[in-house]
Parts: sequence; C-alpha cells; structure tokens
Amino acid sequence: MKTKESTFVNRFRKYFKFDTYEAIFRKEIIGGLSTFIAMAYILAVNPAMVSSANGAGENIEGGLFLSTAISAFCATMFMGLYARIPVSLAPGMGLNAFFTYNIASQIGFNSALSVTILSGVLYFIVVMTPAREKISQIMPTNLKLAIGASIGFFIAFLGLQDSQIIVKDVALVSGLGNFTNPLVITALILLFVALILHYSKIPGAIIITMLLGGIILLPMIATGFIKGVDPQSINPMHEGYKGFSSFPEVASAAWKGFISPEMWKNPITYIGALSFLYMDFFDTTGTLISIDKTLNLTEKDPKWMSRANLVDAIGTIGGASIGSTTVTAFVESTVGISAGARTGVAAIFSGLLFGLSIALWPVIQIFMPVDVINIVDGKTIIASYKPITGPILFLVGTMMISQIKHFEWEIIIDIPTLFMTIMFMMLANSIAYGIAFGTITFVILNASLGIFQYLFKKNKKIVNSMEIPTTIVSGTKIKTREFYYLKRINIALIFISIISIAYIILQQGISHLDWFKS
Repeated sequence: MKTKESTFVNRFRKYFKFDTYEAIFRKEIIGGLSTFIAMAYILAVNPAMVSSANGAGENIEGGLFLSTAISAFCATMFMGLYARIPVSLAPGMGLNAFFTYNIASQIGFNSALSVTILSGVLYFIVVMTPAREKISQIMPTNLKLAIGASIGFFIAFLGLQDSQIIVKDVALVSGLGNFTNPLVITALILLFVALILHYSKIPGAIIITMLLGGIILLPMIATGFIKGVDPQSINPMHEGYKGFSSFPEVASAAWKGFISPEMWKNPITYIGALSFLYMDFFDTTGTLISIDKTLNLTEKDPKWMSRANLVDAIGTIGGASIGSTTVTAFVESTVGISAGARTGVAAIFSGLLFGLSIALWPVIQIFMPVDVINIVDGKTIIASYKPITGPILFLVGTMMISQIKHFEWEIIIDIPTLFMTIMFMMLANSIAYGIAFGTITFVILNASLGIFQYLFKKNKKIVNSMEIPTTIVSGTKIKTREFYYLKRINIALIFISIISIAYIILQQGISHLDWFKS
C-alpha cells in the first residue's frame, strides 16, 4: 500500500518529468544554486544602473533593488512551475541599459516603465499567435548577431565609463580617467580580477569579484583614505532597510507614466516599445535555443518553448508593473544546467533564493555607487563612481560579445552592417541608434547589390565580385551556394528601416527639414 508521501513524490516526479529528463533531485538543487550565484550580480548592478535614469528621483536604489528581486523571484518561480524548465529570469542586461540611457533619458523614468509594459503586452500577443515562429525566421542571422554583439560592446564601454576608467574628453570622444584616484585604481584591479576568474572558469567568479571589491573599499572609506565620502555610508546598518521606503514610488511609476499626455505624443514611446520587443524577443529566443541544444527539450516536450516565451512576456509585464526593467531569460541558466539541472525544480530553487536575497539588502548597499563630494570654488560637486559594478558590466559585455564567433564572415556584405551597428551604438551612446543604422545599412546594401545581381545576372564576373559564399560538398568538392541578396530583405526589415529613419529625423529635430523649404 502506497503512503501519502510516496504518492506525492511520484506525482512530483511525474509533473516535472524526472524520468524523461533523467533528473536527480540533489543535482536540481545544486543547479539552481549555481544559476543563482551566476546571476546574483544583477541584484546590485540593475539598481545601480537604473537609479541614474532621468527623473528617477534620488535614493531609490532600495526600491529598485526590491523590484529587481521580486520580479526575478516571481518570474523564475513561474518558469519552474509552469514551463518546468531550468531557466531563471531577471531584469536583462542590455535591456536595462537601453531603458536608462535611451528611453528614460528622453521621456522620463515613469513613462519608460509604461513603455516596458507596452512591449510586454506586444510580446504576449506575439507568443499567443503563430507570429512567434515567423518573426524568429525572418530576421537574418548576421543582423541579429551584429545587434547582440554590439550591445555587448556598449555594455562593456558603459562599465568603463561607470567606473571612470574611461571619461568624456573635450578633444576626443573619450579619454583615460584619473589613475591617481583610489576608486579608479580599485575598479581597474577588479576588472582584471573578474576577467581572470571568469576565463579560468572559477565558479561564482562575478560574486567573488564583488565581494573582493567590498573588502577593498570598506577599509579605505572607513579610514577616510578616500576624501569626500561619508564613512557611515559603507556601514551595512547605516540605512538598514530604510531604502525600501522608496518602493511605493518605484512600484507606482509605470501607472503614473500611462496618464502622462506627453508620453503618448512622443514618437520614442512607440519606437521604444518595438525596440524593447525586438531585443527581448531575440535575447530570450537565443537563450532558449542554446538551452534546447544542450538538453534536447523539443524532442521531449514540443510545446516547452511556447510556455517559456509566455512566462517571459508575463514576467516583463508584471516586473514593469512594480518598477522593474524588462525581465528576460538569462543565459547564465546554462551554468546550472552544466551542474546537473534538468527540470523546473532548479528554477524554483533559484527563484526562492532571489526571494530570500531581499534580506541581504543592507549588505548589498556596499556595492552601490560611491558618491564623492568635492568643493570647487565654493560650489559642491558630486562625482559618482561605480568601482564594483562597473567592472562587472565590462565582464558581462565581453561575454555578450563572444556571440560574434557565430557571425558568417564569408558574407562580406554584412561586415559593414556589423561595423555600423557597433560604432553608432558606442560612439553615439545609444543602443537605438546602433540598431537603426545597422538595419538601414543592411537593407540598403542588400537592396542595391540585389538590383545589380538581377540586372547583370548573366555577367559572372560581377556576380563573383560580390563574394558569393561557398559550401563544401562531400568533403572535397566546393560548390557555389545560391545567394540572392533581394531575398534577404523582407517587409519586417523595411518597416524597421522606415521607423529607424523617422526616429533619427525626429531625434535630430524637425527644424532640419527647413533644408527643403528653400
């Protein structure tokens, strides 16, 4: 006779398909812990970054931390319970940078969160229709890789700026920071420590780097070695949980944004919603595909990806509703998978850890920006340094850049697209500009060469001068691959290009159209 306990265990194993995935409960727990450790940096990095959003108000890091932790807890738990896969979610890197420096800087913090909710609703609609599979197929691989890698460059560059290793220069776009400043030196040391630990494949490299940063900074600030910093600011119990008092302000921000007439009049609202959708969709899709290749999930459960995308969409809507930037699946989930995670149990455990991490806020405050107060000519100047989270941003950026290895370099017409995307994203300090100019370049080049290819199709010399890629057949013979430039362009790309051109014109000011009046 079966006991109630054995019946529960059997139902538990059956629901999470332990036998199908050959899962072991102990490894699920280890995998969930490993994923959390790999992702935990977002709890400090996200509030530190988003707190600088235009109109976000002062001292809201505590509220932003709470929204980050709660959104990660809820979305990851939902992924584990509903989608039943070992994938954890949290506010995404790249997406939070786009939110802070491109959207909130123009329409304000409140309205930017409203735009995030709109993008989540659009994502939900896409997931609930056959559009999801079609969208993933119509975007050329090289264009997706160019945008993904460029965001990596942008985040890495942002990390150098946040830590003030690189600063704005009058004569140049950027210059070296003050290497006599202890905070800058600390950031540089931590940057190399993070790189060495990560590429040595040390488990928890990011967390170790952050803890080391705290150990270095605490005595320097406490002893007054760094002038202009209140020693009490690094005392974990100085503020305690008082920072959470800003949570109601953060959680209600999106709803205040919706009632702002200015938001609906500004074109960036609609461009931002589409851009968030684009970035979140392909970020999540890329992560899920890489996980599918590892676990062969589609063979065992054909509907798993639809459920996972649905969780992602709901996570974005719910997260933004309480003040979080776009919630997305984290590729760091592969760390847990490599440790043995196979089912949603690992995600549930990761989610629980995100929930429990709320109690650690007094300690996490140590990793927040360090404000240095200087008196110059009787004026108070506050310089903000991020000596701990800045180097972590750089490392995360380098990890995102690595996807460029999949770029099809033999299609040389796509190299200018990659270059334009990277350059405009970094030098114009705008992910939106990078996506805009990259897409426009892709469409113009393929359309132009496609027309030449069509007009001179009988001229082999002209066709060959376009470097049509080749593939190896039967190991010895090489056969030219059929390659039609015009077929690479579709309505979606043309639409994105038109929107991009409109965005650039509007950003530069309607007054520029005065050129045509004369």
